[in-house]
Order: sequence, then structure tokens, then C-alpha cells
Amino acid sequence: MIKITLVEDEPMVAKRLHRFILEVVQDKASITTFNNLDDAQDHLAATTTDVLFLDLNLHGKDGFSLLHEHLAEPYHTIVVSANTDRALDAFELGVLDFIGKPFTKERVEAALQRYFDASFKGQCKRLSYKKHDKLHFVSLDDIQYIQASGHYSEITTKSDVVILHDKHLDKLMQLLPDIFMRVHRSYAVSLNEIESVSQKSGAKYFAHLKSGSTIPVGRTKFEALMAALQR
Repeated sequence: MIKITLVEDEPMVAKRLHRFILEVVQDKASITTFNNLDDAQDHLAATTTDVLFLDLNLHGKDGFSLLHEHLAEPYHTIVVSANTDRALDAFELGVLDFIGKPFTKERVEAALQRYFDASFKGQCKRLSYKKHDKLHFVSLDDIQYIQASGHYSEITTKSDVVILHDKHLDKLMQLLPDIFMRVHRSYAVSLNEIESVSQKSGAKYFAHLKSGSTIPVGRTKFEALMAALQR
């Protein structure tokens, strides 16, 4: 069951979006709808959600000032807005998709398909994360590799600082561009940071990074990694 939070202050738009979502996922989703961000934030803080559908203009409030915080959360965010000129900025921040108004059922279905498609690659340029109740940002250019850590992810920067991110590695991979590759069930790496790849006895593979760090490479990922490095 997918838990969806819908935040839209236009009743007819909210009703239409609610109907389209249910038609796409049928009985596989529960949807909670809010017409203001304050109530939605209370809900998101108290319960778990998988996907947030967020309007960018809520009673005059600019949703972009709130996007950073939402993108640091464990769920995915899909923006629904008439301000389509801001779509590129939204993608660079790390939204899963941007649906322009007016929208069709097919467009909503395409956005949800991105959620279900683990191979989807995003366009974000930096990741936001929370530390000591403050919001921070890390540029993708500063990331060496990312390691799965339970329900979370650990991001290791070029300076060997480890950042705990609330999103699982599976979800982060949907936001990151092609330069990041999943090379192991627990590791993803920036291809720019790989110095060499080695094989040891027992068909064990490793990627050696420019920083001196070494991470494992899964046997099923080795050939794809070598092909990506030769492109």
C-alpha cells in the first residue's frame, strides 16, 4: 500500500488529482489531502508517507522556500504547478517529477511510473539533508560514494566527511544523474571518482577511488561498470 500525501489549495484540482491517482494505482494507495502546508507538515511529521504531491503556490506561499526541507525527507516529492518555467529548478533541487497544470491522467500516470521505476535517473545537482535540526546542502560534485545504512544512506564526501541522509539508497538513486552508478547492493559511486578497478580471488571486485578509499563491486555489476568507465 502506497501512502500518498496531496497538498493542493484548489478544491477542484485536488479532487481531479485525487481521482487520477486512484485510477492509476487502484486499490494500492491511501491518499491524505490537505489544502494548506501547516496541516500537511504536521501530518508528515507524525506519520510515514511514500510520495508527496505538492503545489508550489499555497495561499500565496512560495513552495520553493519549502522544497529543500521536503527533499531531505525519506519520501519522494512530485510538484504539481502551473509555474512550469520553474520545472528545471525543481528537478535540479531533486524532485522526482514536475507535473504542469492543467494535467491529464496520462501525465499523472507517467509521474507515478517514475516512482515505481527503480532504474529512473534524476537531474538534481545537490542534495539537502538535516543535521542538528538544520538544513544543509551537499553538491553532487563533492560526493565520492554513497552507502546504504538500514533505512538511511551514508554519503561520503571528497573530504571523507560522512553525511547521514534520511532517504534510502534506492530512493536517492532515482534522483541522481547517470554519473552515479549502483555498483553493489549497498554502494553507489560517482564514476568521476574511480581511479581503478581490481579483481581478487573468489571473483571479488573492488573500485579504488581517487581519495584512497576502496568499495566493493558486485559480480553482476562489474561488466556494466567497466562499460560505463570506457564510455
